[in-house]
Amino acid sequence: MKASIKQFVAMRQSLLAEKKALQVRLAEIEAALGVNEISVPAVTAPAIRAVAPSRRTGKRIRNALSLKAAVVKVTKEKAMTKDEILAAIAKLGYRFNTGNPVSSLNSVLYAKKQFKNVGGKFSPL
Repeated sequence: MKASIKQFVAMRQSLLAEKKALQVRLAEIEAALGVNEISVPAVTAPAIRAVAPSRRTGKRIRNALSLKAAVVKVTKEKAMTKDEILAAIAKLGYRFNTGNPVSSLNSVLYAKKQFKNVGGKFSPL
């Protein structure tokens, strides 16, 4: 038992001496870099989370009409295909916030059965 206590005390003293030597060396490095105080960051990796940068680079586009209202307006007179609808709402001045406008159009056309589809041509119910 006394041997293990002696071993522990020796190990502890060795670690304390190594710590002091490292602190002296770190102070030398800090002085060479021009940093006045020693700062060691705490190791809390799980608490640190990187914030993903926003993909938007500019202001969000605001349209006078919602996409649904624009589709209703252009398909009111006659049934149209998706491509015709996209062209017609572009003429109205509607601008999409996405690189894939067909996806947004599909969500409007197929949501809640608000448009009827006859042979690939859509019109309001």
